[in-house]
Amino acid sequence: MSIRHPITVILFMVMAMALIWSKALLSLVMVLLAVMTVIDVQVDPLKITFLFKKLVLKNFIHYKPFILVFVLFWILYFVSILYAGNITEWWHMTHPKFAFLVLPLCVAFQQPFSRREYMLVSLCMIILAVWSSILVQVAYFSQYDLFNSSLGYGASIPTPGSHIRFSVIVAISMILCAGFAIENWKLKFAWERWAYAVTAVYLFYFLHILSVRSGLTIAYAGILILAIFYLRRLKIWIQLGMAAMIIVAPLIAYKTLPGLKVKVDYTLYDLGKFKEGQGDEYSDSQRWVSWRAGLLIGNQHPFFGIGTGKFRSTLDDYYKSQLKEYSWRPQNEWINVFAIFGLFGLIIFLFITLYPMTFSFFWKQPILPTIYLMQLISMVVEHALDSEVGTFLFLMLTLLGLSYQNGLEGSLQQKKSE
Repeated sequence: MSIRHPITVILFMVMAMALIWSKALLSLVMVLLAVMTVIDVQVDPLKITFLFKKLVLKNFIHYKPFILVFVLFWILYFVSILYAGNITEWWHMTHPKFAFLVLPLCVAFQQPFSRREYMLVSLCMIILAVWSSILVQVAYFSQYDLFNSSLGYGASIPTPGSHIRFSVIVAISMILCAGFAIENWKLKFAWERWAYAVTAVYLFYFLHILSVRSGLTIAYAGILILAIFYLRRLKIWIQLGMAAMIIVAPLIAYKTLPGLKVKVDYTLYDLGKFKEGQGDEYSDSQRWVSWRAGLLIGNQHPFFGIGTGKFRSTLDDYYKSQLKEYSWRPQNEWINVFAIFGLFGLIIFLFITLYPMTFSFFWKQPILPTIYLMQLISMVVEHALDSEVGTFLFLMLTLLGLSYQNGLEGSLQQKKSE
């Protein structure tokens, strides 16, 4: 009996928890998943078999291109050594992208993940998100006035790891719970549906306490996307309720939550300073300047970009020439790719992100496309795939979701043929 697949599921569950609490554990899990990619472990009797054979790889490329397409992003970085210039800088930017090689191969070389396995992995992340949210609120309410005041100056409430990545995880966890409740997905008990619904509402409330714009934006986007998917399946009063929530909730939160109010006011103030050309000390202004820097560098090398070995130094030189005291990478994934790899790389990246959506099974269960589109939206204002947490979150949910949807499609076709 092979135990390779159960071990892989457990490793993904550990990864889901490590997204919030341990970057080091993420790297360790990836190494173990790489091992599970190339070997099969059997018990009774104990036997270890090497799987990574040319014929097997050829078959998987043919049957699972929607998963293996993500390997192209790693290849893009790897082959850029040909014009990198600075090999040390090339390696610094390339080695974090090994996740785009290991995780797609690992999932492609496994049997399809079941709904239960997809839920188990997701729930590990959700439980850690809920637990962390309680700890964050304990710290927040213990120094309520101090934190509300700091939010007005562009600061954030302390969170495990990056506050932006944490808010994105909370927003995605909220939509996952909402989707589980609507679809009535459960591991075992009937009451789970109500537990998921309550958790979704709680995390929606917590996002407004957290007051991180990235998380709030994709949360509302996720609600809207889910509403569109379920438009025909939900009763009219539920549709009206969801529409009212999207419109009214932010207004109520603005009026009742001081932290959110000062964060919104700060954003408007930041925008005004940027228009006046005095926004160097403000986070949003720095974000917009980073877009300008990325586009300028990309336009100077439009076909193949500046390259991974020269990007960082060229970016630093630009900020120095503009007398800026900061040196942000372009806070937009597409501008980031364009600056480094030019139009050639941008076209490949667009193909990578759009190709899975061309398969009909991608749209079968609304949860997968909703989570996927939410993460693409987050990339408009962040270079999420240049952080460990952003990369593993994107790959974990996307690859497991594609594996589940494809397996579900195969099961339905088999039943029809019978």
